Amino acid sequence: MIIRSLELANFRKFRDPLRIEGFTDGLNIVVEPNEMGKSTLLEALRAVFFIRYSTKNDLTRSFLPKGDDVAPRVAVGFEVKGEAWTLEKQFIRSPSVRLTGAGGRRDSEAAEDALQELLGFERGNNRSSDHETRGPLGMLWVEQASAFAVESPNRLVRDTVRGVLEAEVGAVTGGRRFDAIRGNVETAYLALRTAGNGKSKGELAAAEALVTSTAEARRQAETVFREYEQSLTELDTAKARLKIVQRDLVDPETAEERRKLVADQKVAETAALRSMAAEAEHGRADEVAKTAAARIERLDSVERRVDEAGIALGLKQTAKEEAQSALDTASDDEKSRRSTLNEARAARRIADDAVMAANERVREFSTAAAARRAIDARNALTGLEERERDLAVESKGAVEKGDLEKLATLERAAIEAQARFDAGTVKVEIDLAEGMDLRIDGEPSDISGADVLTVTRFEIVGAGTMTVTPPQGSGRSIDVELAAARDEVAAARQTLGVDSHPAGVARNERAAAATRELKALRAQIAAACPGDPTIGLGPGADALRAYVAELGDGVCGGSSPVDDVSGLERGSAEAKLAEATAMGRHEEARSALSKAETAMATAAAELASAIRESEAASENVRVAREVGDRAALDAALAEAQRERATKLEGWEKAREGSQAFNLEAIARRTENIDRSTVRAGQEQLELTAKIASLEASVVREGTSGPAGRVAETREQEEAATSKCERLRAEADKLELLRSTLTQAAKDASMTFLGPVTRRAAGYIGQLLPGCQLSFDDGLGLAGVTRAGIDETCGDLSKGTQEQLAILTRLAFADMLLDDGAPISLILDDPLVYSDDARLETMTDILQEASKRMQVILLTCRSKAFRHVAANRITLP
Repeated sequence: MIIRSLELANFRKFRDPLRIEGFTDGLNIVVEPNEMGKSTLLEALRAVFFIRYSTKNDLTRSFLPKGDDVAPRVAVGFEVKGEAWTLEKQFIRSPSVRLTGAGGRRDSEAAEDALQELLGFERGNNRSSDHETRGPLGMLWVEQASAFAVESPNRLVRDTVRGVLEAEVGAVTGGRRFDAIRGNVETAYLALRTAGNGKSKGELAAAEALVTSTAEARRQAETVFREYEQSLTELDTAKARLKIVQRDLVDPETAEERRKLVADQKVAETAALRSMAAEAEHGRADEVAKTAAARIERLDSVERRVDEAGIALGLKQTAKEEAQSALDTASDDEKSRRSTLNEARAARRIADDAVMAANERVREFSTAAAARRAIDARNALTGLEERERDLAVESKGAVEKGDLEKLATLERAAIEAQARFDAGTVKVEIDLAEGMDLRIDGEPSDISGADVLTVTRFEIVGAGTMTVTPPQGSGRSIDVELAAARDEVAAARQTLGVDSHPAGVARNERAAAATRELKALRAQIAAACPGDPTIGLGPGADALRAYVAELGDGVCGGSSPVDDVSGLERGSAEAKLAEATAMGRHEEARSALSKAETAMATAAAELASAIRESEAASENVRVAREVGDRAALDAALAEAQRERATKLEGWEKAREGSQAFNLEAIARRTENIDRSTVRAGQEQLELTAKIASLEASVVREGTSGPAGRVAETREQEEAATSKCERLRAEADKLELLRSTLTQAAKDASMTFLGPVTRRAAGYIGQLLPGCQLSFDDGLGLAGVTRAGIDETCGDLSKGTQEQLAILTRLAFADMLLDDGAPISLILDDPLVYSDDARLETMTDILQEASKRMQVILLTCRSKAFRHVAANRITLP
């Protein structure tokens, strides 16, 4: 078969008509850069020959140029056995087909049927991947990247080749005795391993599973033993670190350094006062804009959480094992630890309240003093001062980010505990008639309902008894866990002074906005009446007179607070340490109790947890939208951004005159000292809790004999391994016998495949001297043998796979050509992974093949094929 011309219009990127002529009988090379449409030309050839004109599916719709509703059209001129033909097809709109050549013109279905008979293919399903029905040309027209696949010929090619081979070698038959022996071996082998990939099954799989389970038990025992030893090491390390942290907390040099930094900061603030006035105006506008942006961001965040919660419904199942004999002891221990923890929390709250009260008295005294110093500007700045007091109160309501995250974690834990409690209990409701008495486990009761955790006996006096048995896996721990989770949430909410995590987030947003605005407002007040920091008076006679006049009887005195704030803070710190110790011990006791329970989580609990998470997310959206809807927030943000731009211009002009002091460096150093002190305090609490937990864990794990458990599991693993090795040896012997019989059958099959192998070897020998090929029953290349080593095609490099795929196609093309089939070879972007030497060898082979058939190469690599003597075609 010889292609002479190709014409297409409204086909993908080729909107305008394109006609390509000049194809010759031998080797043709189309060299164009990427994105010029070379692959589209091959797709157009496939469409015009193999896709029926009336087809309307995703493939034919992909022929349309993007954005156009037109009719893709392809026409091709070609020769078959010396006769010239012209084929034209139009798709989608007014579809049509016309085949013109020997015997006249044919249209519609008659043209399609004649084309199939002429080229030797069958009507397929019109998909681009319908490889089996396209005959020789479907195998030899290779699109981009498909040459890498070393695949079997399609069904039509296989049938044709088998017909040729049968004429050459005749039939090959096998004996029934051989088949019976091979069947018995196969049955014995399949009892131990699968046929395809040799995966273990039956008794061998059970033995391997036993080896895996005993090995896992041994690893777990060794892990427990290592964790026990590691706990001892970590305990010593934590105690040493705690001593270092406690020493750092009382370092006098750090306190003196901070005092000097504070003094330097006051001097720097005086020097920068005038610049701060303009900066304060800009800062206030900037913070207002940031607040508006933060509210929009918060709204986006909570809306995303709602979406995520809506799809976060899944099934989870966990299992845990612990000896039943330890359950009662662990439960009593947990209750004792929880009681101690509640007492420590109460003591810590009392100490914190005392510190807060003392600090409040100090704050009130400082506020009164500040009012006396600022009374000179009262009439002019009354509105600003009222706003300042409101913002000061609101800014103090912020909750620490870590505390807020901890509260969110505790609330989720409480939701999960409630779900597990609901899933693991039996709810009993009783409606007694008047005069009837109820006893529960022998004790009188007047309740109308109960949550049953254990086997419970209900007796209606004079009527009968009923025993309620809850689901397996229920126990006291779910009640204990729910109570503990609720206590922790209540304690955290009481400590933070919030009703819920969303309320805390909203309060933090308000406090942050108030803090930023308060800073800008105070700077504005200071700029309006800056005063003289050396004597405490404002500049100007009027300000001075007003200040002195107002200092008369209108200013209240007030004595300085006498609270020992440092002593109260030390007491609060000690109470926090005690609470951390109790918390660590309680957490360890809860962990021990949890290990004593079995299979407590169910799909219903997980679903309930997901539903509650969705409700919590919806509540977050409601709280976020209380600030305002999105349109109002967007309008506020736009207005704030315009105001910020105006204030920025004024600030930049004022800032030019104040560059003498590096106030930021002083503040950063002071902040670093404060942060270091806070972190040291936090580390002291963490280390104290960790030491308490490690001490309790060492005491508990040390009594379970981890070393003896390791020895026991090792013995079990050795016994399982011995049995597994015996079965594997038996399976290996059967596999060897099976492969020997298979090779014998393969040798017989080679008699039939010999002509195919000889033809392909003629090409392969030029590329890989000494290499032998092997084909499977489907005439597909199975592997190669080099230097006595067998290699499957999948183990070869990409370049070698591509080269072998092209050469085997040529071998089949030669056999089909001898049988009179219409043959032509088209390769799109071939030999991209070939080195220089193999590229030259491959091009020589293609040139030799072009003497027997038409070969068309579509490539973007001009340099790679520059040495090849061929007919070169360029796109118009």
